[in-house]
Amino acid sequence: MRQRKRNRDHASYLADAMFYWISTLVSIDAGMAVLLQACGIIAIQWTAIVGLAVCAAVSWTVYILHKRYLFPETYTLHASAFLGICLLLFFCLYNPQEFSGLWTVFILYPFYLSFFYDRAVLFMWGAASYLLYAFSLDWGKSGVFSMDDFFHLTLAAASAICTWIGYCSLQKRMGEARAATEEHNREYAITLLNTLVPIVERKTQTSSREIEQMSRLIKRMLREFPQEQVSDWEIKLLSLLHYVSRIKFPDYVFETDEKLTAFEYQIIQEHCQFGYEMFRDEPAFARVVRALQDHHERFDGSGYPKKLKGNDIILLAQILGIVESFLAMTTTRTYRQTATIEEAFEEICTMAGTTFDEKVVKAFVKSVQIHSPTRVSNVPPMVG
Repeated sequence: MRQRKRNRDHASYLADAMFYWISTLVSIDAGMAVLLQACGIIAIQWTAIVGLAVCAAVSWTVYILHKRYLFPETYTLHASAFLGICLLLFFCLYNPQEFSGLWTVFILYPFYLSFFYDRAVLFMWGAASYLLYAFSLDWGKSGVFSMDDFFHLTLAAASAICTWIGYCSLQKRMGEARAATEEHNREYAITLLNTLVPIVERKTQTSSREIEQMSRLIKRMLREFPQEQVSDWEIKLLSLLHYVSRIKFPDYVFETDEKLTAFEYQIIQEHCQFGYEMFRDEPAFARVVRALQDHHERFDGSGYPKKLKGNDIILLAQILGIVESFLAMTTTRTYRQTATIEEAFEEICTMAGTTFDEKVVKAFVKSVQIHSPTRVSNVPPMVG
């Protein structure tokens, strides 16, 4: 078995801690039994002490396997919950001290599972835990529903209620904490990128007004796709990322009067990975990062870097690609003549069904308003 490596998140820590403290408590119980027996304070059969030592050894074995070697590729919280139930069932069936109330651990176990913050784990393994507790009571054996049965039933119901309250409270607090963390991360990311904007302006000799211009046009096009529900901060972050990604380009790229060589063009293509390199570990930025990665993909599969085709390209990436193309065509380049708005508009329309999806081009047509055939050399350039 290979050593398991996983992200040390909240639930993973809890899963490891569960087995660690079970092992610790059983070991302390075994040690105390040996100490009390040696001091003559209480009389304990040595078979019971050996049984406690066996339980401690089994507990530590399970803990080590769970923490380091268990199913490295397929690890889930379900595996942890299942192992926990198996370990508790072993204790209850072996029961070296013959403690009659040991099975009550199964009405406490679901409460612990609630802290994993996973509803499927809680429902599945919590229900299994309650069933095992019910089977231990031998209901109906005497043929009469007794007060003891009523007490056990009430205890289990109270445990279920407390477990659900704990889960809901945790869900609310975790949701608030996650929202606060995501907002902080968004503000930090935007602030960080804004600090790089002046550097990119000097390096590329372009205007940062392009960021707002791109954001405005993306927002207009997204109005034609209300089902997408793209937040304003995502549009702002995407426009910032696209502009700042040019910081990866060699300086001479912005000074040459000739067309880019194949090698230089390959270097420029790497700006698609800028968002991934910076924010790949931030789940909330996943759509923005992917849009920047795929905005040079083409509807017919002729783009880069993954040669994606058709609907494999997310809508936000297609919108960014068409906005980038429009701004690039209407911007002055040293190696080609600037296109008018009308010329750029017509060029993009001819790309429908090949370079761009027809529905995205239609959204572009509705979003762009053409007033006159004047050249728009003051439009900030789009590199890459």
